[in-house]
Amino acid sequence: METNVVKVKLWGNDVGYLSWDKRVNVAIFEYEPSFLEQGLDIAPLTMSTGSPRSQKQLPWTGDKDKIYQGLPPMIADSLPDKWGNSLFKAWLRDNNIPAKKTNPVDHLSFIGSRAMGALEYEPAQKPGDSSAFSVDVQRLYEFAKQVLNERETIVLNQENSILWQDLIKISSSPGGKRPKAIIALNKTTGEVISGQGSIPKEFQHYILKYDDNSAYPFAKLEYVYYQMALDSGIYMMPSELRTYEGVAHFLTKRFDRNGNEKIHVQTLAAMSPTSDSYEDIFAIIRRLNLPYEDSKQQYLRMIFNVIARNVDDHSKNFSFCMNSEGVWRLSPAYDLTYGVDMTAPAYSNRHSLTVNDKNEDISREDLETVGMKNDIQDYKTLIDTVANAVAKFETYAIELGIDKKLIESIKADFIKV
Repeated sequence: METNVVKVKLWGNDVGYLSWDKRVNVAIFEYEPSFLEQGLDIAPLTMSTGSPRSQKQLPWTGDKDKIYQGLPPMIADSLPDKWGNSLFKAWLRDNNIPAKKTNPVDHLSFIGSRAMGALEYEPAQKPGDSSAFSVDVQRLYEFAKQVLNERETIVLNQENSILWQDLIKISSSPGGKRPKAIIALNKTTGEVISGQGSIPKEFQHYILKYDDNSAYPFAKLEYVYYQMALDSGIYMMPSELRTYEGVAHFLTKRFDRNGNEKIHVQTLAAMSPTSDSYEDIFAIIRRLNLPYEDSKQQYLRMIFNVIARNVDDHSKNFSFCMNSEGVWRLSPAYDLTYGVDMTAPAYSNRHSLTVNDKNEDISREDLETVGMKNDIQDYKTLIDTVANAVAKFETYAIELGIDKKLIESIKADFIKV
């Protein structure tokens, strides 16, 4: 595979050029001069278009930290996590391409225009055309599980070859550990089609998170948390549960799409790689000169994650969005759910980001200290609002038929403030 140079594009414009240096296993990126003249600062804190380095046409080198895989943080956001990587490796096997002969730039070439956010990569190794096609949700998911668990190359026949092509098109770009698909939903008819590329106007872009139909109700729990978040005043994209062949899956509208227009997104990991606390997010909000509402929203999310035990609050689960005018805002909240692994030791269930220098045993006093230091108005009232919303957990969970023992176990783990 070994792509030499990939062109990075945004909204039809050439942003720059990305190549892989085999000698040091790191990517090299250089801005296109014509893009610098537009004044769109797509990575203001890590590789600003207005910085002397960019203006002098000096190259930017990638970050060797594991989560960036040798890519500049701004670009590393386009790579998927466990689920998408599993599909990419399976695709390599299917095409008899040794994984050792590929690098992250090759992976971006494979993703092409299918990345989350608005960045696109050329030339692309296309797994097929991007025109919309109807999706049989449950049938495709059953095949996805087979691909994910298969250690050897799957024997292709006429039927599953088509399933394989469909799966690659809609499932190889999103991040996260759990299986998911990029789809488009017609709310009126319930029809589901692929969500890559342009979609008909009667459809809307969604991410579908599959439930694995195990004893642990991933989809239902995430929907309960969605309901509690809304009650807390947290802004999230419209989400719902949809059942296919008796299995409930979680669907959430994409915030990186407005109709068929793509919105540029940077996770906290890309925007500020050294950030490891909630206080760091407030500092970024101030550096970007975002409105007070974004600080308030971030404060509500911090409280919610602490009280409701969403300990999987790592730096890829917070994002910032930039529109085509170059205006930045905090993204809607996403991936809010019970993050504790009940089978794991306590030390593995600490928060990923710290609150008042603590990642466990966080108290109301800690939450109030952060609120006070970041000029959050009525911070005590906001804490009470979230606590009252999380108190509805049992009611919402019972409505969805979640096991009562699991409900009690999760409820007992919530933080009392």
